[in-house]
Amino acid sequence: MAADDVSLATLLDGMHDLLGSSETSGGCGGGGCGCGGDQGPADAPAAMLSIDPRLDVRLLPHGRRHARVLAALDALPAGRALVLVAPHAPRPLPAEVEARYRGGVTTEWLRDGPDVWQIRLSREPVTV
Repeated sequence: MAADDVSLATLLDGMHDLLGSSETSGGCGGGGCGCGGDQGPADAPAAMLSIDPRLDVRLLPHGRRHARVLAALDALPAGRALVLVAPHAPRPLPAEVEARYRGGVTTEWLRDGPDVWQIRLSREPVTV
């Protein structure tokens, strides 16, 4: 079946049937099925989905990688993050980031090898 042949409305109607949407449960419009269809009109503003940018340093010379990461973190707005992609485990980098930003950047290891390592580096939001 081609994607052009698929109707989202038909799929959702089938979902409501599977979940037991009925007059006694309140139906979709009454909030009884739990799909969230009663949360507001379809044209209501939606939250913006952001995907963390990637900083791939695998092709950079080894001696330039940390400087590139630190420059990217300097330019990163508070409350945002980037994902570092490296060809090896950058074990000294989190300590260097901590020394420079003193708790202002958190690290989360997303992928720990064996061919690619990924670390999410998040700038903490500024509190006033």
